[in-house]
Amino acid sequence: MGAGKSTVLNKLKELNFNCVDEPARQILEEQRLINGAGVPEVDPELFAELMLSRTVFQYKLYKGKSDIVFFDRGMPDFIGYADLLSVDKEVFGNASKVFRFNKNVFMFNGREEIYTTDEERKMNFNQADKFGKYVRNIYEDYDYIIHDVPFADIDTRIKFILNKIKNENMF
Repeated sequence: MGAGKSTVLNKLKELNFNCVDEPARQILEEQRLINGAGVPEVDPELFAELMLSRTVFQYKLYKGKSDIVFFDRGMPDFIGYADLLSVDKEVFGNASKVFRFNKNVFMFNGREEIYTTDEERKMNFNQADKFGKYVRNIYEDYDYIIHDVPFADIDTRIKFILNKIKNENMF
């Protein structure tokens, strides 16, 4: 969304935290390498299902581990993606009920001054911001506790996240 989330996740990786990257970019890269149909412009439903499947796999891989794990995307994000791609949301809603991540979610609000587009990110800032607000509402509907990460330098953002985890016994 152009909020600095990837930068924060990369810094958390440098600090030896487990971080799970966004599945959309992984799926797009893999499908394009093999000329697969699982890209939004060819088969949006397959693309959405591949992202969901990848996230379920990642969720199960880390479930029950005592270490802190940061996921770039949670299950409720895929309800938003399903809507965006005009595919049936039912399976994504079911997954959001079955595969619940930690009840605490860190949200990064988009910033127009750092927002960029690329081969995979084609929405303009206003579209992306609207999508981000929609996804936030989905998380609220699924009773997640949202913690807004302040827009600040990377060290301040990392301190905010780690202090929240420590002080609120999130894990």
